[in-house]
Amino acid sequence: MSITTTQRVKIEVLVDAPLVRLVVAAAKEAGVTGHTLLRALGGEGSGGAWREDRVTGAADTKLVFLTVTTADAADRLVEALTPLLDSYRLIVWRSPVEVIRSERF
Repeated sequence: MSITTTQRVKIEVLVDAPLVRLVVAAAKEAGVTGHTLLRALGGEGSGGAWREDRVTGAADTKLVFLTVTTADAADRLVEALTPLLDSYRLIVWRSPVEVIRSERF
């Protein structure tokens, strides 16, 4: 049996929790029809190491906004997020993916 796949684009955005509403609004405006939010526990990059601090309730909790969408919607979303990259310290990844059941994306 052969499985049919369709090309789509995966967008991931590392975002501070208080700003996730901006990313979700930009995604909806871009025509993205669904997303998932994942809690990020910590990491390290050019700005140094960070980790979620659930003990003190620090507001720097980070989330990963994840969506799989069409290339056109991905282009619109990335274009909308680009001016926010520096001011809101967003990290954006864009990857080609193959999906099964393309009508869901």
